[in-house]
Amino acid sequence: MTSDDELNRVLGGGIVPGSLILLAGDPGIGKSTLLLQLALRFQNKKVLYVTGEESKKQIKMRADRINEESNNCYILCETSTQKIFQQIEQLQPDILVVDSIQTLHTLYIDSTPGSISQIRSCTGELLKFAKESETAVFLIGHITKEGSIAGPKILEHMVDTVLQFEGERNHMYRILRTIKNRFGSASELGVYQMTQEGLKQVNNPSEILISERNEPTSGVTISATIEGVRPLLIEIQSLVGSAVYGTPQRSTTGYDGKRLNMLLAVLEKRCGFL
Repeated sequence: MTSDDELNRVLGGGIVPGSLILLAGDPGIGKSTLLLQLALRFQNKKVLYVTGEESKKQIKMRADRINEESNNCYILCETSTQKIFQQIEQLQPDILVVDSIQTLHTLYIDSTPGSISQIRSCTGELLKFAKESETAVFLIGHITKEGSIAGPKILEHMVDTVLQFEGERNHMYRILRTIKNRFGSASELGVYQMTQEGLKQVNNPSEILISERNEPTSGVTISATIEGVRPLLIEIQSLVGSAVYGTPQRSTTGYDGKRLNMLLAVLEKRCGFL
């Protein structure tokens, strides 16, 4: 178990020793902040945080902003897997964080960092290390413009767990979703709020999913749904207007249009709604 209840939820109860976990998301969404917070909050675990994207000074600045201190978190700025494993052999960490898998390279493959062969080979080396040493390994990955995880598809098959960090950079809330989990449910989600001091857990997401109203509003209703084992209250809004063209149209945002048409057809046929 970690000190982060939202992360424990999406991981199925906590970090499994020897597991390989991929955290993917858009640039600047908060992936590095989330895992740096996690690394700094382990008081009885030795953590090695490997970064190929930031300097030690930049990591220190982010740690100061988070306002967390730890004597068990070690920072290594390196991209060569051979040199990383040398440091691992000396330190013997309980948890390894790699930021990011796209920056690593191995001497056994003659290609540039971020290429398909490099990502596959480096992930294979880290997977072998995780299983043999029972060390939990977190990998940070990037998202393409199409919304898929950058790199070969085999990357998602090699890891034990795939987490996706979502949200708009100009909004404060972030959602952590489970895409794949060999050790638990793959339908859980965690909710965070981005603040000046880092990411804060949102224990009751229903408060942010529904707007405050002192009196009933036309076209707005509250409904209950469930994500994994977590019940959520969500707000559904509807608007009906006169059709500009001869044929009326239905459009949706955040809901499947075909499913909406099916539900409306059932209401019309069985319940008498027009």
